[in-house]
Amino acid sequence: MYLRMITIKDIAKLAGVSYSTVSKALNGNPLIKPATRKKVMEIAEKHNYRKNIMATQLSSGRSHIIGFVLDELSNPLFANISKNLHLELKKRGYQMILVVSTDGYDIFSQLRVDGCIFWDYRLDKSDPFMKDFSNLHIPWFLLGADENPNSPYIKIDRKEGIYKAVEHLQELGHSRIGFIGNSQDVKVAGYKEALARKGLEVHEEYVLPAYSTWEDGYMAVRNYRFHQGSPTAFIGLNSMVTKGALRALLEAGLKVPEDISLIGYDDLPEMQYAEVALTTVGPPLDELAVQAAELIVSLIKKETVSYPVVIQPLLHERSSVARCKERTHIENN
Repeated sequence: MYLRMITIKDIAKLAGVSYSTVSKALNGNPLIKPATRKKVMEIAEKHNYRKNIMATQLSSGRSHIIGFVLDELSNPLFANISKNLHLELKKRGYQMILVVSTDGYDIFSQLRVDGCIFWDYRLDKSDPFMKDFSNLHIPWFLLGADENPNSPYIKIDRKEGIYKAVEHLQELGHSRIGFIGNSQDVKVAGYKEALARKGLEVHEEYVLPAYSTWEDGYMAVRNYRFHQGSPTAFIGLNSMVTKGALRALLEAGLKVPEDISLIGYDDLPEMQYAEVALTTVGPPLDELAVQAAELIVSLIKKETVSYPVVIQPLLHERSSVARCKERTHIENN
């Protein structure tokens, strides 16, 4: 049996409003009264209304689709950012399409996305994707940038986040503070600068080499020989590295935080459910999503925007940090 899909005209008839009013309500036009928008949305949801993207483009010149570009998907941080960003864009009448950079151009050109958000993407003009993307001539900005790319961007003050972690540990009596992971220069530099700001010595051997995965954090700790002068606390490069390090510390017979304290960078919900609830520092993902959604919509509407927008990381205290207690000599098994 063939079931006809409900149209905007059908919704208008059921709601007792004009076709134009329904169209504006579905697209998040702020001029539509909240009560009218609520009524239209309830009818649309009840009858499983789905937008016709091509028809929307033909009638308005816009697809109401925003592209979100990542260069890899393995980090759970990206799933959390994507979820929050999708919800914020939806509130503003936009849908989000998530792509890996290598596949983005063909998808964006076919769907004619209205704008694009890049997660901390390295804007190398020799990159084939960026060369192709520049031909689309659509608004875009960088989310999570560290340096000024001479274009709109939202910066996460990662150095200040690391400083907050160091400061918190020092307040609890830790003076030998290590860092697990050396693949992000801005965080390693922030760690060294934070030690200097707090009057603590910088020891290169306190930076354990690790890239960005759970296995990297695990092996970094497994390969480290603890001794009398070892750090009494560590800061992890990201959530995965930190959780891998935690597992290795526990397997080595060390108690967290009784023997050694641990802080992870990136505050993700699952950090509180690790073997030991992890104290974290990181940007509030809900604020990040709100700022990103507002910025891309403003750029699409050709409104004047000021940048950078700076997001300050927050420290969340849980169970993996305690006051420093000098411990006896520890050897790895």
